[in-house]
Amino acid sequence: MKNSLPYHPKYNQLSAEEEALLSEALSSVEFFVKRSKRISDVNYATRDAHAKSYAYIKAVFEPSNDEAVKEFFPQESYESTVRLSHANLKISKSDKQLPVFGFALKIYRAESKEVNYPLVNFPVFPTDSVKGFLKLFIKINQFFTSSFLLKPFKVLGIISAVSPMFLEMLNLSFFKAVKTWVKNFHHFILARSYYSVGVYRLGNKMIKLKLVPKLFDPEFKVSESIHENVKAYLHQEKLQYDIFYQLAYNEKDQPINTLTRGWKNTEFKHFGTLTCLQVLEENGLDLERLSFNPFINMVALQPVGKIQHLRKSVYEKSGKMRNNLNS
Repeated sequence: MKNSLPYHPKYNQLSAEEEALLSEALSSVEFFVKRSKRISDVNYATRDAHAKSYAYIKAVFEPSNDEAVKEFFPQESYESTVRLSHANLKISKSDKQLPVFGFALKIYRAESKEVNYPLVNFPVFPTDSVKGFLKLFIKINQFFTSSFLLKPFKVLGIISAVSPMFLEMLNLSFFKAVKTWVKNFHHFILARSYYSVGVYRLGNKMIKLKLVPKLFDPEFKVSESIHENVKAYLHQEKLQYDIFYQLAYNEKDQPINTLTRGWKNTEFKHFGTLTCLQVLEENGLDLERLSFNPFINMVALQPVGKIQHLRKSVYEKSGKMRNNLNS
């Protein structure tokens, strides 16, 4: 039996230059969240990514009998909450947008402890460069917070930040991901697969996650409202997902900080089954205040990797600002 690649803090360490850029990015996050009500024309401060919530869903997670999974999820089942979202920083009134969706899973463990796994419907990331990602993130925030007259200049900044990433995208994993995304372009939000993209700890092991619908009614008729579609589907049909994980064995085939390529030579193992039950109705902002920050997981289940750890500071800054503004 192959030995898995053990977790080490070195995978998370940023350089001094990267830390300086992160500090600048956090300032842009604060500036964005303070203005997010106006940006999205809503009556509450929004997230700095995946701002639009389509639905919150009551669910049940049943872990597999895999020994590594059972170590952290020993019960037969766990109450869970799912948040379906769109990746845009600005909330659009229309649901007719590019299908870039989020599927954030919150599993409630014993003693009020929770485990969060934010997943998206694209398995790879456009860059492995921490500096490149931070520069783009800052430029996008500046675009949304700038005046109408300055926006054309901010677009040029975004183009300048994106341009170096195109070479990184020239690989088979990225082409395959784009091909699948285009093929599934018109698929309903519940009929898609979702991915962790980055790496998570499973104790001393390191894993990637994938969520796949077990069965979906292909004849389900959808309207323009994703929220109403989700609500109607769960009222009519049973919806389950299989959750799988891949294990890292070596950095050549399963690189921790290379997110532009999928892992190879590592099988998908069964992590568990998720059953979605019903759409939860918003009461004030109770659901919108929920955090799906994976860094509040117990340490042995937290994200791994440089770009993953950028999100830790962003989650904390954005969450604190939102809570203060929405209290």
